[in-house]
Amino acid sequence: MRGAFSLVELLFATAVVAVLAIVALGAAPGLVGRADSADALAKIRRIGSAVLQYPADHNGMLPALFPGQVLEYEAGRGGRIVTECNDYLAIDTNGVKFLVSALMPRAYARLAEPKDKNAMRVYVMNTSMTSSGMVINPFGRVTVAGQPPTGNVSLAALHLGPATWMMSTVDQRHPNVAGAPWKSSTPPEPPLGGKRALFRFDGAAEPVIIGAP
Repeated sequence: MRGAFSLVELLFATAVVAVLAIVALGAAPGLVGRADSADALAKIRRIGSAVLQYPADHNGMLPALFPGQVLEYEAGRGGRIVTECNDYLAIDTNGVKFLVSALMPRAYARLAEPKDKNAMRVYVMNTSMTSSGMVINPFGRVTVAGQPPTGNVSLAALHLGPATWMMSTVDQRHPNVAGAPWKSSTPPEPPLGGKRALFRFDGAAEPVIIGAP
């Protein structure tokens, strides 16, 4: 009976392990990217679905929402999606003011900046869309800095194509951020790489390649 491996066998086993490690390392970025995309889609779908549920209990009106959305819940603070739609998000609201980390896409949570994640814009709302030949903002307009928007419209009043988007993950390269005063509160580069997570008014959530029409 043999009591030990020969030198040749050990070298062969080491070479196999090294090759497998190289293959695993090469595949890791793709696996992480796909996992991040799936995570972001699940979270934007949860939030977008809450927005679509809101009108049923508010005379058909969509919530009044800021264009750039943080994920900080604050009791009595209007304009924030996690505050306005908390009844449909099943958020534990025992705290008066806190980051809803369960809704933060993990690709955003990993960012080193900003250090205060409460201040980071994670989503942007579509505030300019054409309905019956008119350009409208379904979530209202901010007329007083820092105050919630006014002039939000009813969901029934929207006559939109099925591809009309409601909200998207956000970064400084997003076209809806270019002239925004809160641009510096968004990530410099898209945390999901070459894609953004998008939610549409028809309830669909999908990854969209940056630069696609």
